[in-house]
Amino acid sequence: MPDWHEVRVEFRTLRYFVHVAEARSFSKAAVHLRVAQPALSRQIQKLEAEIGMLLFVRAGHQLELTEAGWLLLDRAHALLRQAANMLDEVRASASDLAGTLAIGVSPAVTEVIAPLLTQECAARFPRLRLDFVEGFSRLIFEQLVNHGLVLCLMHNPPPHKSIEVHPLLVEAMYLVGPPKARALVRAGKPRLDQLPFILPNDAHALRQLIERALGRGRLKVAVQTDGMITTRALVAAGAGYTILPYSAIHRQLERGEIAARRLVDLDIPWTLSLACWRGQTSSRAIAAVLDILRGHFDRLAGGKLWGRAPPAPVERRRA
Repeated sequence: MPDWHEVRVEFRTLRYFVHVAEARSFSKAAVHLRVAQPALSRQIQKLEAEIGMLLFVRAGHQLELTEAGWLLLDRAHALLRQAANMLDEVRASASDLAGTLAIGVSPAVTEVIAPLLTQECAARFPRLRLDFVEGFSRLIFEQLVNHGLVLCLMHNPPPHKSIEVHPLLVEAMYLVGPPKARALVRAGKPRLDQLPFILPNDAHALRQLIERALGRGRLKVAVQTDGMITTRALVAAGAGYTILPYSAIHRQLERGEIAARRLVDLDIPWTLSLACWRGQTSSRAIAAVLDILRGHFDRLAGGKLWGRAPPAPVERRRA
């Protein structure tokens, strides 16, 4: 094993290594970095010589990371992220918040979140730019884990040792149907097992929660689609019913395109949360975004339509 205390590695070399590791190719990484491939190869060879271990091995037409390579990739991501946060904090300490935040948002909340954050950040932090990436929760969470995003606004993030989660709102769930649908306007509890449903596929987290609450196989699935826009359009056209949080339907309700009825007796724990890498909330930009979101969703939770505030975290006392 090398003596890691004696290793001297430049940040530029680490950045080159990360690009090669993610592209699994010197040529692809060289194009992305806009450097000559021979120069890039020399930098990686120099890094391997400095460490005293091979970081890549050839596997057909692409590169594969060695065990040392995987370890270095994990550490390099963390170190480069800390360096970027450090520079952002230094810049911010001397002036207003500045820089760029890449934020992943799920389709169910993007109509609410994107305009809100854009308007408030433009008013309070004009030098802070927000880049939004819309995608299903599973996909944007993968991008966060792979360092493609800084923040994620999503429902029910899966546990991950390096990701911290900040719950914002436990969303109320609604039975959604076409305008004047009898199941929504008549008195009494609707018989969900008698309605045709439009739901996402079996792998979707919301579908799993719905079936867990009602009993698997009890609902009649008339149409299966993962698209939020498609789901709302089909419901409005009378093709069936669905179950969604208020954030996903409030615009259509205001326009009278659909009808909805809150399911007060159905336990579907659908919690909107902000997810980021552990320790990143020390960044002023991320802390500012989290503060804006908490204030907004605290106001929403004060009403009866959107849902309720998440429970306060339990403080653990030291023994």
